[in-house]
Amino acid sequence: MAASESLSEADYLLLEVSDTGCGMSRETQDRVFDPFFTTKSAGRGLGLAVVDGIVRGLGGTIRVTSEPGQGTTFQTLLPCAETTVGVASHAMSAIDELVSSSKQATVLIVEDEDALRRAVAKMLRNNGFEVLEADDGSTAIDLLRAAVDKIDMVLLDMTIPGASSAQVVAEAAKTRPDIRVILTSAYSQEMVTAALSASQICDFIRKPFQIGDLIKMLRRAASA
Repeated sequence: MAASESLSEADYLLLEVSDTGCGMSRETQDRVFDPFFTTKSAGRGLGLAVVDGIVRGLGGTIRVTSEPGQGTTFQTLLPCAETTVGVASHAMSAIDELVSSSKQATVLIVEDEDALRRAVAKMLRNNGFEVLEADDGSTAIDLLRAAVDKIDMVLLDMTIPGASSAQVVAEAAKTRPDIRVILTSAYSQEMVTAALSASQICDFIRKPFQIGDLIKMLRRAASA
């Protein structure tokens, strides 16, 4: 399939999902990938933002077509594996820069959004990191206590159920003073860092993020 003008020249895999629902207005389409934007009363507004960040990190894109009363179609284009070597992908260039020291690092991901946590964990494992996962703060604290000598870094979402992110950082500092913590949130860095500070916190990455940017941060943290 021919790539759009915003994509590099390559062969792409097209995944298309359509429904026959109520459709979306132009205003909704313009904001559909914005963090925290949702039309559902119980929604968080992070699902599509996370998916968009992952797809862009892999060098792809998502197209949306919709009309009120006519349903919606999402087209996801991802570069084929055999052509990604020649694609100027931000994520792939970052992965190529990994050093052997970071491949031995163990990362604890603390994230209650299951889709995001599993996707990030899988990509980090595929690139040599050991990964532990926690879907709430209480589980994260249990893992920190059980694997105190193993965990080198923590990727910590700021808004998690159970024990708070501040409690997780405090436990990390107590059990492993040299541990490195990377904070993540869909909120701005200014809003996050104002609420939490500790010497173990070394960086911040805003959602939706690209996997290449995260890998660079983890590499820096591992070598610090």
